[in-house]
Amino acid sequence: MASRATAGFRPAVNAPGRVLRGNNRLPACNRMVQRRQPLQPVRVESDYWLRGQSASVVDATQAEEFGNMDAEFWNDVVRRDSRGLPEDVSTAVSTSAKELQSILGEFANGPRMLSLAFELDPMPWWTFSDLYMRLNILKEYGEASYGEKNVLLIDDSLDYQREPIDLGPNWVVGRISECDYLDFSGAKHLFVYGADISNPNMLEGAIGQASKTAKGDLICINCKFGYIGDPDGRAMRARAKEWFHGGMDTVDLLMFPVHKLDEECRGSSADLMGDETLAYPMPQWLKEAGYKGTANMAISGCSGTGKSSFMNAMRGIEAGDEGAAAVGNIETTMIATPYTFTDAACALMSEGQSCSGASHFRLWDLPGAGTPKFPLNSYLRVMGIKYFDLVTVIAAGRYTETDLTLMKEMARNNVPFFAVRTKIDLEIENAEWDMGMSEAETMDVIREDLRMNTGLPDDRIFLLSSREPDKYDFPKLKAAMNRIMQSGIEDKVDRALRRKLFTRRYFNTLVNVDDFQHADA
Repeated sequence: MASRATAGFRPAVNAPGRVLRGNNRLPACNRMVQRRQPLQPVRVESDYWLRGQSASVVDATQAEEFGNMDAEFWNDVVRRDSRGLPEDVSTAVSTSAKELQSILGEFANGPRMLSLAFELDPMPWWTFSDLYMRLNILKEYGEASYGEKNVLLIDDSLDYQREPIDLGPNWVVGRISECDYLDFSGAKHLFVYGADISNPNMLEGAIGQASKTAKGDLICINCKFGYIGDPDGRAMRARAKEWFHGGMDTVDLLMFPVHKLDEECRGSSADLMGDETLAYPMPQWLKEAGYKGTANMAISGCSGTGKSSFMNAMRGIEAGDEGAAAVGNIETTMIATPYTFTDAACALMSEGQSCSGASHFRLWDLPGAGTPKFPLNSYLRVMGIKYFDLVTVIAAGRYTETDLTLMKEMARNNVPFFAVRTKIDLEIENAEWDMGMSEAETMDVIREDLRMNTGLPDDRIFLLSSREPDKYDFPKLKAAMNRIMQSGIEDKVDRALRRKLFTRRYFNTLVNVDDFQHADA
């Protein structure tokens, strides 16, 4: 008996312009939250993808902490279909299957080579492999093809047998090294997953296998075609164009990342106003810190107003504790620094306040605005201020023009924000000593002043002291913060789940998946 073939395609004996078609526009901004549907009782055991993609904004220890999110949390907030797939995954699977069925149903005057590239921006609740999703797409395609037989060859480096999915009786599935031993009789198309087809010899082997099918089509999923500037890459594409005279196309199936949806929502208003300084992308450090799986609150304001002390008080820790924000009389915060919401902070919540999403809260201590190192004209852009779910503007005295500019930016982009007056204990002591005013009288005067200067209602104005986190308006602030941050998580999840899949088709060319990912990073 002949020995089995080695991994990869073997040569068979018989074996550019770019055109864009389809809806390639960004989806319209829509922040309406749908009514949440009952959840299916599905439990996910792993969050390996998110752990591997954890943030790298501070140090390795904090990065691991940010990446180690609780998969159980997502089961409580993510809607799923009858198959147990998250709603966004279900949309990607169904739309991809329909698109594939439409393309393969087109008339062609000969065999075709089709490359399927996916840009799907995995979310924290996507606790499965890329191959698992692709198999679901092929399964749905097969079910809609009315008994059509197809062959799927998977690269030998992938352990497809670990994936708990059966494509059905009309699929022949095997490794590339086993292709000579599989039954191709009656098969209409050949699908190949993860193969290296980066030189003419490898392509000849793929052509030999595709020729066994009725249509002679070769559909490549996540395959490698080599760089078009290399001799092998050019020669392979020339040979492919010669053989697959029915067409040689790349189909990019794209689901826009959540941060790009937010960039469209919160960038267009500034463009319309003609102010280029207000039209800015999300900072890379915010994307890398798990933006799409967290609610993010910025603590901003002028330098020296007690922002870092406020951060420590919010988290229920002292300035000298491990992990506390640095405090001092000089400008101590020089970079945007993220912190987690601690168990101690949850314990300080009012009775009856839920803190279930606290592990997904990020509190960002931002540098002071309006300093020589962080001038206001670049501060909004550098800090990405409009991309936070909540912003607290801290002041230790009267609000300045810098503070009011920050508030105007939040109001323009519908970002919830609070006006927080710190060091109120000193104001009360001074007012009593100088004018004999009571605590209540002093707070009423300051609150009215803030109301007049900021135009904010009382439920967004807070007077507090970081030294006494259980007094004044601090408990009320924590309750309001928790409510908005919980809502921010749910809103972000809802927008992610409702994303649509878009198709970009490139004719007469083969594009590597990595090329798309690098272009859209």
